[in-house]
Amino acid sequence: MVVVTHDGAHHAAACLASLGAQRDDVALRAWVIDNASRDATTDVVAAHPWAALTRNAANRGFAAACNQGLRAGAAPHVLFLNPDTVLPAGALRACLDEAARDPGTAALGPRLVDSHGRFDARCRRGFPTVWGAVCFLTGLDRVLRGRRARAYTMGWLASDVPTNVAALSGAFMLCRRDAVERAGGFDERFFMYAEDIDLCVRLARAGGRVRYWPGVDVMHAGGGSGRNAASRRAFFRTMAPLMRRHRPGRATPLVAVAVAVAAEAGLVADRVARAARRRLRERQERPGRDDPPQ
Repeated sequence: MVVVTHDGAHHAAACLASLGAQRDDVALRAWVIDNASRDATTDVVAAHPWAALTRNAANRGFAAACNQGLRAGAAPHVLFLNPDTVLPAGALRACLDEAARDPGTAALGPRLVDSHGRFDARCRRGFPTVWGAVCFLTGLDRVLRGRRARAYTMGWLASDVPTNVAALSGAFMLCRRDAVERAGGFDERFFMYAEDIDLCVRLARAGGRVRYWPGVDVMHAGGGSGRNAASRRAFFRTMAPLMRRHRPGRATPLVAVAVAVAAEAGLVADRVARAARRRLRERQERPGRDDPPQ
């Protein structure tokens, strides 16, 4: 398995402890690729002799680090795992058994939940259309009931329904090694966000099945962060190159330009809104300053 770290030692400690428990019924070797952490992450990894550590001098990004770990191992299945995940006992064995039941499975992902047990809808996704992505990032998918509005997270399906999907979350992707190697691994042009979507699309295009399987719940501490400002900015900026790659045709350049312009406009609007909220908080914290003279 491959775990990419960048600071966050407390998350890595919990993740590796949960992986240690999986060794009761799975022979595993973890390849931890550290992207220039400045905290105690490397000390945490050193406490687990079954985890091999590779330290990068700079933050190479998630995709490049995953490819480093992929090249280091040789097992028939490889699990790409975020360090802010915690696996319950038996979870990895259950996922491996489920993947083995269908030799056509190129990638499998479980049901992800956040630290409060709430479903992380990004663990099963459709390809991000412009409208679907806007609805997800603005929360309109929680209000509008149509499939187009909820296409990105396949929100018309209950979270306990297994299904083939366009993409899984890179927080937990159990893949057949030969399928990933044939697909060329992760595209390192995606520094952060969309690299998991891109890989899943290429796995399916090569004839593999990408499957969401809610047979186990895996806790993903970052599962509630997908709609925050930083995530919105990163996601918007990856949409245009993702669409250029996977939606070929005469309309694609125009659509990609429109997405890029809309993304930058959205980021400006987000900055303005955050500045306005900050000024409002400052006024509320100093109520006497704006009081009219008596």
